[in-house]
Amino acid sequence: MRTPNELLVAAREKLTEKKSSTTHALSSKENFIRALEVNETAHGRSEERSFWKNEDLDLTPPSQWTWGWYDFAAFWWSYGFSVGVWSVGSSMVAMGLNSWQSIICVFISHLLGAIAIAWHSRIGSKWHFGFPVESRVMWGMYGSFFPIIIRLLVGQIWTSVLMMQGGYFLSILFRCIFGHAWSDLRNTIPKSVGVTNQQLAGFILYTIFTAPLLLLRPSHMRRLYTIKSFVLPPVAIGLFAFCIVQGKAATGSAGSFKTARPPLHGAALAWAMLSAINSCMGKTSSIAVNQTDLARYSRTPGAPVWSQLISLPIGNTLCAALGIFATSATQRAWGVTLWNPWDLCDEILDRHWNSGARTAIAFASMAWMLSIFASCMGVDVFPFGVDVTCFFPRWLNIRRGMYLCYAIGLLIFPWKILASSTTFLRFLGGYSIFLAPLVGIYITDYWVVRKGNIWVEDLYRAKKGAAYWYTGGVNWRNAVAFSVTVVLFIPGFAAQFGHDVGVGWEHLYSLGWIIGCTISSVLYAGLCMIGDFCKKERAMGFEESYDAQDMFFNTPVEGVGVEDSRDRAGDPKTAAQESKVTEL
Repeated sequence: MRTPNELLVAAREKLTEKKSSTTHALSSKENFIRALEVNETAHGRSEERSFWKNEDLDLTPPSQWTWGWYDFAAFWWSYGFSVGVWSVGSSMVAMGLNSWQSIICVFISHLLGAIAIAWHSRIGSKWHFGFPVESRVMWGMYGSFFPIIIRLLVGQIWTSVLMMQGGYFLSILFRCIFGHAWSDLRNTIPKSVGVTNQQLAGFILYTIFTAPLLLLRPSHMRRLYTIKSFVLPPVAIGLFAFCIVQGKAATGSAGSFKTARPPLHGAALAWAMLSAINSCMGKTSSIAVNQTDLARYSRTPGAPVWSQLISLPIGNTLCAALGIFATSATQRAWGVTLWNPWDLCDEILDRHWNSGARTAIAFASMAWMLSIFASCMGVDVFPFGVDVTCFFPRWLNIRRGMYLCYAIGLLIFPWKILASSTTFLRFLGGYSIFLAPLVGIYITDYWVVRKGNIWVEDLYRAKKGAAYWYTGGVNWRNAVAFSVTVVLFIPGFAAQFGHDVGVGWEHLYSLGWIIGCTISSVLYAGLCMIGDFCKKERAMGFEESYDAQDMFFNTPVEGVGVEDSRDRAGDPKTAAQESKVTEL
């Protein structure tokens, strides 16, 4: 660890370097344009620029392989302690499920999601490229833009939703600090809009306050989740404990709810639970699709496997259980159902307006804001930054893409999505019919069709004869499998918005994520048996082409055994010189 004096000297040198580069950039038009351009490769500038490659579309250099198994475990454990997980379990109660049925649904959905994520992680942790480049293998060079656009839309919507949630908690923090001077401000926004002046101000200010944190590099971002994994559990448990104490003197058993719906039994219960599982899987389906964006920074191919399989379902189920029982306790004690944590914090202040409650809720609000930002960064903002680079590779890298995502997030109005549990679950389940087939196809393509064999040079060659050119730059087999699968769920999706399509279509939609993955996988595998598609890859051993191409050969990672060096990363001292990238 460097001393404070060494850090100060390094900061001064960095500032001097920045000043010099800025002066040079402003010296001429050509230098200014050159300064705005991002690096052509992950190893720095190059005389030749390609539309298919830049510093972040290139293979991740070994110096950036910093994520160990404990970092992936911390990521998913901390992700479990988030606002969305706390509330998604409670939202299931509105469908007629009891507490334990809801918890079972949460566990099953996240276990299935963890399995898909672990399988999909192998591609990134072995080959060290992100989702946009991976999509070229499955969809073709031009066809890859389609899944990227789908993922961009999902990531952008979720970013805006989470920014709004952060704004809610920032508004609560201001209420704790400024008291009635903040909460009693006159609201000039109509009630029908679904947001107040204070919440809107919190939304904007939260975005401004957290924007500087987007400067974190992906290889250093892991520390954020280590911090979150220690900070959030005590806060969530403390809030849960307070709610349990409030409900202790109330009538009714722990976990019971007063609902207008009678208890479900038989087939009705089974279909309700399947629908809840499908909706809940919408939370993990987005990251299951673009898991390679994080896995590419893995130190070893096996680092993301068991760590994610264990931490993801346990952390998420625990937080959801806390939310369910806390909601039950407050409903019995106060007679109101509060499934949103920010509503719960507001209600606590309404009922316990004293210095102790204000201090506790202030710290809880800051912790939830940390949770929201960390989840948003890892699951939505960062993947958006990765994805958008492929459309403007000359001008955008991951960092610039993340700031673009934040800017667009200000222009989306997400409070309607957060208005009710029904709308929230409908939103979660809806887009999973598009993402589930992608997950099935990607996993099947890598593990079954081509047996993990990829040709790296052809990932950046868009011309006839290249391995991923297919038919005019599009893999028609992938397009057919995806389209057929999605069409099957359109009627059921329409039924979620009040259209009468028949109970059969609704039941099929209730199995959307699982059936979507399965149908797309089987159909795609069958279509790939037509002709000589991937014949060469299927004749090879699993991931044999990795060794055949001498991928990252003889470059072990610091702290990792040097045996089997083809599965390891590079010397950080030499690789750091190779991977000089632009700061913006």
